[in-house]
Amino acid sequence: AAVESVNTFHPYFYAQRGWQNSKDPLIKSTILGYVSNFGQVPKQLFTKPHPPRSGSKKEGSTPPHPTPFFFKLDKLKTTAQPFRLTRGPVGQILCLEKEVLVLERNRVLLSPLSTCFFSWGFPDNSCAFGNYATEKIFAVCESLCDWGATLCAACPNPTTVITAGTSSGVCVWDVAVNKDKLSHMKLRQPLYGHTDSVTCLAVSEVHSLIVSGSRDLTCILWDMEELSYITQLAGHTTGVSALAINDLTGEIASCAGPLLYLWTMKGQLLTCTDTSCGPQADILCVSFTQRHEWDARNVIVTGCADGIIKV
Repeated sequence: AAVESVNTFHPYFYAQRGWQNSKDPLIKSTILGYVSNFGQVPKQLFTKPHPPRSGSKKEGSTPPHPTPFFFKLDKLKTTAQPFRLTRGPVGQILCLEKEVLVLERNRVLLSPLSTCFFSWGFPDNSCAFGNYATEKIFAVCESLCDWGATLCAACPNPTTVITAGTSSGVCVWDVAVNKDKLSHMKLRQPLYGHTDSVTCLAVSEVHSLIVSGSRDLTCILWDMEELSYITQLAGHTTGVSALAINDLTGEIASCAGPLLYLWTMKGQLLTCTDTSCGPQADILCVSFTQRHEWDARNVIVTGCADGIIKV
């Protein structure tokens, strides 16, 4: 049926035996090029007719996707049991499949699947690792002490910590934590490019991208695999205070004062908008909703110093 409907790929895309032994070097290199760029397609997924899609178009049927919360802001309800943090303001919120995790400022979770967190901001410029469930610190490390005060950090995966601060450098560290024990924290490479303190970081492992924002009025994009400079986002009118990367599209949001900037992952400015409705409306945090990249209903959410959240 797929052949009759002209719903097939080029023969080179299909997983098959024999081409490895092809004597024609041109054909072999062409096929290898296809495979390395696009992968291989299984020859068949279903041996029976394709199962029907669940749901129907009849009136009253539930939509395939729930309506985004920002379509019904008037119906938002306060949680029955609010989170109360005793050690300071909120620093990170993680919305997992079955729960919401909230960490204090200067703390980030090493991984959504892990209960270990990385913390910084101590008077001696050291850092620490602890258990989110028990609230106990199990390791204190002085690796950061030579880099001045740490102002921000990010953990793209359980074995990598990225830190930055008053030294203006961005440090990428290799860490090994297992069963509440820190084996090592070693500097993989420092990244130099800013001329003032780095105040915020955003990381996307999907796009292999690190973005750093600084008081020097710029952001810098770094390649996470090569640990090299990509480009600079210039034009901010004040120090950059918040960053976010959309894992679906690669777009970057940067915030400076009340201004919100939207960039492509290649550094092209798409738009800049003033979000203020009054004084003291500097943006402190920003995030993307990430449903589907083809869905125009995705939005950017900002939290401002005046206590107002804007969509």
